[in-house]
Amino acid sequence: MDSTIYKSVSTRRSLKYNYFFSAPAAGKPVLLFVHGFPSTSYDWRYQVTFFKEKGYGLIVPDMLGYGGTDKPTDAVDYKLGLIAQDLVDILDAEKINKAIAVGHDW
Repeated sequence: MDSTIYKSVSTRRSLKYNYFFSAPAAGKPVLLFVHGFPSTSYDWRYQVTFFKEKGYGLIVPDMLGYGGTDKPTDAVDYKLGLIAQDLVDILDAEKINKAIAVGHDW
């Protein structure tokens, strides 16, 4: 994935998230790809290529602590409910009100 087309957003917790974004073609849904530990958004490069060619919208963030996203040192910042809200903040920044989430973890 071309890092020059990555975007960044500051969440309501004032954390910066780095993410790949591609707008959907008319009538296509948005896919939110979420990587696990230890990884970055780059791991989704093959899926991004495949789904982008088919017109799907894509949001593929570097999750908290990885890649170009902030790396807080307080473990409390990594609570799943807080990270889920961060993802909603990213969707809100792109004015996406509905997405299909796809995730993996090792």
